[in-house]
Amino acid sequence: MKLIHLSIVTIALGVAVWGQETTANGNLTAAAGNVTSSTAFIVCTIPLEPMAQCSLNSNASSSFSGLSIATFREAAKEGLGWVEGVDYKFVCVDTDTPTTLEEKILPADGVCDAFIASTTISSERTAAGVVWAYPYWSGSIGIITKSSPKSTDGWAWTKPFTWKLWLAIGLTVIILPIIVYYLEVLSIKRRVSFRDSMKGYAEATWRTLWVMIQGETMGVSMMGARIVVIVLSFVALILSASYTANLAAFLTLKSFSNVNSIYDLQGLAVSTVEVYQDRILSRYGLKTVEAVIASGEDIKDEAALVAQGVLAGFLIDAEVAQYLVATWPDCALTLLSQSIEPYDYGLAFNPRTDGDIVDAFSLSIIRLLEDGTIAEIGSTYLLDDSPCLKQGINSDEIGQITFMQVYGLWVLIAAGVVLGLFVVLALRLYKTRKDGWGLAGNMRQLQRIESEKAHNFEKGDSREICRSDLLRSESHLHDHT
Repeated sequence: MKLIHLSIVTIALGVAVWGQETTANGNLTAAAGNVTSSTAFIVCTIPLEPMAQCSLNSNASSSFSGLSIATFREAAKEGLGWVEGVDYKFVCVDTDTPTTLEEKILPADGVCDAFIASTTISSERTAAGVVWAYPYWSGSIGIITKSSPKSTDGWAWTKPFTWKLWLAIGLTVIILPIIVYYLEVLSIKRRVSFRDSMKGYAEATWRTLWVMIQGETMGVSMMGARIVVIVLSFVALILSASYTANLAAFLTLKSFSNVNSIYDLQGLAVSTVEVYQDRILSRYGLKTVEAVIASGEDIKDEAALVAQGVLAGFLIDAEVAQYLVATWPDCALTLLSQSIEPYDYGLAFNPRTDGDIVDAFSLSIIRLLEDGTIAEIGSTYLLDDSPCLKQGINSDEIGQITFMQVYGLWVLIAAGVVLGLFVVLALRLYKTRKDGWGLAGNMRQLQRIESEKAHNFEKGDSREICRSDLLRSESHLHDHT
């Protein structure tokens, strides 16, 4: 059985318990209510949403709800075939009662056989004799902060890519044009003057930018250079699509504050319950003020201090935190995506409870976890679809695209360069032997047509359209006179 830290909500507010107490006439009476039965277990709970909710003025079945309550109902029905009102009954316990779990469940004359609400499995409780069924929910400590939208700066367009990826793109724009230029020109000439090289390099750089930004043709005619340009066009397509998608996310999602993790709260006013304070300080270096919690209303009062800006953050059970954020007026609170100190919620039994009952509940809980029933219950009571929760996804949490995620594109470019170089060398070798194959005449004519644009490219001539824009003919295909 997994042993972890206990929930402060249970310590401060009370617990949900089953209890049975036999009176002189043999009837079972609830210590915290007026329900009587000779056979039914008494299931006590506390008014603390979203794990459990009840009314101190009524023990009617309809007055009990919450994640833990719904889970118990399903487990009792699926595992033991129990019927509410016949085999067990719920009773609402006053949260102001200063009693602990051990006082209710462990003594021989205790009123409880088991309990459930916001109760967490802990080594202390297990050592004291509490028996646990299989954990039905995994919780943690949530971090509530104020929802205060901030405007983005004028450099938001740089955020989709990391600086390393921007650097890789910049180096590509500088280096690749040299390669394309020489692949294009050296296909028709053995040597190139420095003056022509500078003009051609400038033209190749311009056209490389044109390809990467506009997705247009680069205007090369030789096979080796075309291979590299085709690969570059594909890389530009991928980068452009990725950039556009990420930029749209950065610009449309709001950024809510400068607080994105518990470490951002250091040096600010943050509250949490006493049992968490030492742990938060030692593990995260965050000094907190004590939040005195004796009821559900105290939790709301503490959250209100965050909404008012008095506190920068409030650390409380994540399930309670999520419910508060989802239901807070005007979505004035936000829940950080980071959660800390995980623990498990459990159904606890009196050590005198029949082991078969505990095993039946454990098996039922496992089945309900496997078929997704408990997950659906959690989604319902934790209000996962609340727009106030969706606003917590802010632009600061969107992952930038890193070079390591797309370095394969540069591997593809390198492969294209190698292939283009191989084609150039193969063509040069072919041309040196063409006279011996009787193809000199045809090859000279083909060379004249194909090389016309390469010569223009060599000289830095950017004119690619002849006659008019209505007749878009590439210069090396147009019949020059």
